[in-house]
Amino acid sequence: MLKSKSEYRASARKISIYNSLGGEKKPFDPIDKSPVNTEVKMYVCGLTPQDHSHIGHGLIGMRFDIIRRYLAYRRLNVTFVQNVTDIDDKIIEKVKTTGEDPIAMTRRFTDEFYACLGKLHVLPVDRLTKVTECVPEVVRFVEELVKKGYAYSTPEGSVYFDVSKKDDYGKLSNQNTSMLFESVRKELDKQKRSPLDFALWKRDESSSLSQPSPWGVGRPGWHIECSVMIHESLGDHIDIHGGGLDLKFPHHENEIAQSEAYSGGAFSDIWMHSGLLNINGQKMSKSLHNFIRFVDAIDTYGTALLRFVVARHHYRSAIDFADKLFRDNCNSLLDFHRLFGRVPDAAVSSSLMEDSEVSLLLEQFEIAMDNDFNAPEALVALEQFRAKIVATLDKGGDVTAEIKHRVGVLKELGQILGLFFDSLDEVESQGLSWLGKSLGVTPIEPKEIEALLAERVAARAAKNFQRSDEIRNDLAKRGVEVLDSKAGVTWRFA
Repeated sequence: MLKSKSEYRASARKISIYNSLGGEKKPFDPIDKSPVNTEVKMYVCGLTPQDHSHIGHGLIGMRFDIIRRYLAYRRLNVTFVQNVTDIDDKIIEKVKTTGEDPIAMTRRFTDEFYACLGKLHVLPVDRLTKVTECVPEVVRFVEELVKKGYAYSTPEGSVYFDVSKKDDYGKLSNQNTSMLFESVRKELDKQKRSPLDFALWKRDESSSLSQPSPWGVGRPGWHIECSVMIHESLGDHIDIHGGGLDLKFPHHENEIAQSEAYSGGAFSDIWMHSGLLNINGQKMSKSLHNFIRFVDAIDTYGTALLRFVVARHHYRSAIDFADKLFRDNCNSLLDFHRLFGRVPDAAVSSSLMEDSEVSLLLEQFEIAMDNDFNAPEALVALEQFRAKIVATLDKGGDVTAEIKHRVGVLKELGQILGLFFDSLDEVESQGLSWLGKSLGVTPIEPKEIEALLAERVAARAAKNFQRSDEIRNDLAKRGVEVLDSKAGVTWRFA
């Protein structure tokens, strides 16, 4: 894959990242000061597998995959860790009603989720951590917080973090601690010294997931799990912590409090939060009957179009899944793959990297992505570059070594955005399948379209314009627009 010209620390331009902690963009300076092959420690909150994952989970995976790929392009050596929260209140309640073994259930949903990410060409994690595999480490971590005076146990056998001991609590979410007292529920656990204190260890003898501890049989609280898994896999101080915007408070706020209390130093230098997802203008929820399972989203939209639409939006922005959004983007995706079909042996050539057009594209792409991973702006640069190549070929230009190189660069830059892994046939079939479902008609296959277009050409030659119009109209009803030109006839998604 393509790499930027120089090592990150030798480059004149650094990546600027919006840090939720402080609310401003700042140049990214990795903790590792090595000038070559600089390591970046990155953690993104993962799945709580108590049901089938939804498209919102997939959105997080795709967005941070783009960020991770670009960091690697900039010659940074990313260690990417993600967690599976397989001990959780919702999981315990679920298995009480289903009777299923919680380990088997969470493994099944976890495997399904990562299989979906694999279909979307999301890079596999370097390390996948599970709460069930680190409960003794959680106990030791909580013991240290109690020893340092940041946590307290109750007679009933639970342990809570004492928020009053952390003067800067609320610094990530800009919450005023005194005002938070007004917003918390009054009926919360009376064992707590303060309604804001949160559970590190919960006394619970009812679940098969419970384990012994110095305070009695129980299980970890939600927030402590991520802190411990980060501590065990990456250490006390990491470069980037990511997740959905909905986790900013209280989950990430509580992670900071307990992790910094434990280590006595900084926890994560950069906090990155992905914007949320809506369905046709509304928040996705089962009660609104607009809940889209991840597997169903892939089946409906196809892998190529789904990733293209995600790349069209900045990672911090909200995204509204609606049919119009996919219709507006399907032909641009098709145009890329039609070009790849015209130049099937395209490949990056090291001897042609100084090509002026390619140098300009790389500059535009990097400027966009260095600005807080602005994938939409980078994608526009790719579209403009594609249009120039197509114009050259349409004028009768030969497929030269230079053209092959330019198309190769175009494709590899697109893959940094998670795009262009599918073949032209796959993109056509996926798009036609989605359009058919969207229009409520039987999807048509590309081979069937070609046969009808050939029949239409023959009908026009025989001056059978009625049949020619019938074919055009039939194709339009099935989501296909016929395009006539001097070069011949082709088609696009309607």
